[in-house]
Amino acid sequence: MKASYLTLGLSLLLALATGCDNISEDDRYIKEEKPVIDNPRNLLIMEFTGNNCANCPTGAAIVEQIKEEEAPGRVISVGLHPEGNHYTDPVASIHTPSRRQDLRCKAATAMYDYYHPNGFPSAIFNGLKSSMSGSTGDWKQRASEALAKSSVVTLSATCEYETDSRSLTVDYSVEFLDYVNSKLNVTVWLVENKIMGTQTMPDGKMNLNYEHNHVLRASLNGDWGEELGSAFIEGDLKDGQASITLQEDWVAENCDVVVFVYRDDDKEVEQAASISIEH
Repeated sequence: MKASYLTLGLSLLLALATGCDNISEDDRYIKEEKPVIDNPRNLLIMEFTGNNCANCPTGAAIVEQIKEEEAPGRVISVGLHPEGNHYTDPVASIHTPSRRQDLRCKAATAMYDYYHPNGFPSAIFNGLKSSMSGSTGDWKQRASEALAKSSVVTLSATCEYETDSRSLTVDYSVEFLDYVNSKLNVTVWLVENKIMGTQTMPDGKMNLNYEHNHVLRASLNGDWGEELGSAFIEGDLKDGQASITLQEDWVAENCDVVVFVYRDDDKEVEQAASISIEH
């Protein structure tokens, strides 16, 4: 009798082992399908960062992961280097031998004065103060939540750049897909990529050849943009234009234009778009 029980037990173990071997990788986990969203809202990540901040390269790397993994083509990032914080103080750079490299700008300072981040890096997801986080570990989750929202507007932008005068003109168009009873503003920003400079790294050492990307250089239409209106119906179309002359040390081919529509009361971004100057 004991021998029979032993044989039965071994047979069950063998069956279980064989069954496990036959389970495909796809059958082991339940894959969660991302919902289909009508007119999905793009995500604007505003990241407070600085060349004297040792943890900021980690934040920048996570933002790049979000852009590549969460929703390619739907995530726009802007690095904010405001005045008034030691993390963004100008630093000596072999790439700007005649002066200290200064990545700060007035528009970034306006964001800093409004959001008051507790530390660097800190990221804001589509404008809401409640979304701001200085903990890089939860940035992907916050990004995923923001990307699950739809938008009541579509947004498009074109730009024209004159090489000789270094003059940039941006035209944008906002179309409403539903009724909106809220004051909306539109902001046009200029950001620059591939800026070589100095950066304190997580190990405390100084990297003299660090590539700073999506650095906010200026706002083309004021620190908080300009008002679109306060009441809209389906089918309304609002067009606008903004312009700027690029400074001599800004490399035009490395610059992008970021346009975003946001609600004036809580600063939530309703839609955002990005376009290269020389696309």
